[in-house]
Amino acid sequence: MAVSKKAIKNNGYKLKGSLKKNGFDRWRYFFNGVNTASGEERLFFIELMSENPGVSYERTLLPQKEKEESIKAEDLQAALSGNIEIKASEQEKIIPSFACVRAGVFGSRPKQLSRYFPNSEFDIQKRGFGIKAGGCAFSDNELYGVVAVTEIEARSFTEWGTAAGRMEWNLKYERDFDAPETSSKKGERWLAGGLTARFSGMVSLDGQEYAVSPDHSFGYVDKSWGSGLPIPFCHLSSSRLTSIFTGKVMKNSGFALEGDYDGRLVALAKFEGESFGFGPQQKIKKYTSQWSCVRSPANDGNEELHWSASVNCKKYILDVDVFCLAREMQVQDCLMPDGSLLKVLRGGSGSGEIRLYKQIKKSLELIQHAKILGAACEYGEKDEEDD
Repeated sequence: MAVSKKAIKNNGYKLKGSLKKNGFDRWRYFFNGVNTASGEERLFFIELMSENPGVSYERTLLPQKEKEESIKAEDLQAALSGNIEIKASEQEKIIPSFACVRAGVFGSRPKQLSRYFPNSEFDIQKRGFGIKAGGCAFSDNELYGVVAVTEIEARSFTEWGTAAGRMEWNLKYERDFDAPETSSKKGERWLAGGLTARFSGMVSLDGQEYAVSPDHSFGYVDKSWGSGLPIPFCHLSSSRLTSIFTGKVMKNSGFALEGDYDGRLVALAKFEGESFGFGPQQKIKKYTSQWSCVRSPANDGNEELHWSASVNCKKYILDVDVFCLAREMQVQDCLMPDGSLLKVLRGGSGSGEIRLYKQIKKSLELIQHAKILGAACEYGEKDEEDD
């Protein structure tokens, strides 16, 4: 299934009208790469984000968290050389305004590199989707750029999700399947513009080269925009499925769950070309959903997180179970447009199973059953200190 014209249009820049001072726009890309020297496989991510451009268009504005140890003056000066302003927020909540590119890798050695810059550096293509920002370029079929963070910058901005290092990429991608956007009554919007996507090209992370090939990239593309993300927040996605019925890799399959949107998960799935969508703007609108994310002991004695989700309608039941080792996850502090903080626990090495049942009178028939590997998995709650 080709990507629809509506999905291509919706992929464009959204921060207009009231969203200029109370909104965010975020594009995300997940894909697998193989180390050209060792053969190690890793799941990478690249993210582009703009927030509240109408609040402080020419300068990056980030609230400062209170720390036990203050930042050295020379370190802070070096960090601020990029036109960045950090303000303490002891008495009042600072409304953020920034653009950023984040890039990194999930797994046993997770890493995120982040570069912040003013919204004035967003160069937006007038037709179609094309944005150049922070020395990086994003379009409907290409991604290229670099994020480099020094040790000084990393120490100054650790609280906003960055380590020291360098990641560079030159990629082409093709989206095989998309889905209609989801919108909530609060104005939260999500578009899985590439539920399954094929990436090709090269990635360099701290001097290590990784090859990205279409048949083994297991790609995923989405975007979110609006006045915030759903709270509590849940996201699961993977296009690396293996049929338990046949033992074969399902090359034309994938799934994504996200929510809550107006109290329900939105669930999207594709099994060898046949699609199922549960959500306000999806094929199946009347349904119920339940989900949970809990800590549990793993078989090897370590701790892991277990996502369990079930979506039920009159005709189908979709069940998903994903596990991810706690040590392979990171906490990402997501600044919302109103200045509140959403703490998101995220990883990219989730594994588990997905099942699709068909309800026939009073019995259930299991019509799809697959193993899940390399799942992106996230769970977010509002920071209690914000209350």
